[in-house]
Amino acid sequence: MSGFEWETELNRWLNSRRDISAELANSIIAFFEVTFEHTNCPERAWFGVHTSRASLVVGGIYLAAIQRSGEDQGFWLLVDQQAPPIENIEYRPVKSTQKSRHPLIWAHSVSLEIIPKLLDNKLLWNSFSSATEKIFASPIASDKDSIQERRKKTRLSEFWKNKTEKITNEQFQNSVRAALLDTREARRKRLENTETIPNKIKIASISFTRNPDVVAEVLLRANGYCEHCNNPAPFIRRADNTPYLEVHHIKMLAEGGEDTVANAVALCPNCHRQAHYS
Repeated sequence: MSGFEWETELNRWLNSRRDISAELANSIIAFFEVTFEHTNCPERAWFGVHTSRASLVVGGIYLAAIQRSGEDQGFWLLVDQQAPPIENIEYRPVKSTQKSRHPLIWAHSVSLEIIPKLLDNKLLWNSFSSATEKIFASPIASDKDSIQERRKKTRLSEFWKNKTEKITNEQFQNSVRAALLDTREARRKRLENTETIPNKIKIASISFTRNPDVVAEVLLRANGYCEHCNNPAPFIRRADNTPYLEVHHIKMLAEGGEDTVANAVALCPNCHRQAHYS
């Protein structure tokens, strides 16, 4: 994992501005945390803090930026055409994407004071996440790694998707496989005596300690078929020769949803993406 201390660098940059309070500085740091969390293809995105701006970029375009001076002053966020109307936010077309399959727009405000109000806006962040995927249809998103390195930016995947998270995911998948091999009676007994609201753990962002028995029960209930489109799983997992389906929570855990069999469905990758972005 990279030794890049993004939060320290950003905090130092923010503290150099007398017009930014400590409270607003914390909100800006949280803004970039949410940005990182919702960025698709983190291995293609680069983050850096410079004299006039802090920005997350892909190729030759900003995904998110705080510009401290000049005509482009304020905050910028790349979003898709489904961005929600928000008071004091103006939307501008991204000219370099207008001829691509997915024309995108900027969410912009000269004032940074609006940032705390954006942190919990689910529709805005879904729109941003969608835009970070659609941007790759535009030539402007082509890799410029050597330029980013020359500008002393750091690849997002090097400091945000850390080793601890990978280990946690691997451990969870191992637990799911163990739950699948266990008896139905043993799983049901554990499910009856477990907490339905999972504990949160802090890695680089907020995550949840999901229950592997819930995943196992839902996968067995689906019996290899997507519970939305009813088509068979698109392929077989190499690790254990089981049909590949993804377990999705109907009411998201981040919104207080329960980690239960009743609140979960097994979906093929296409339907899973649709559930998040439609």
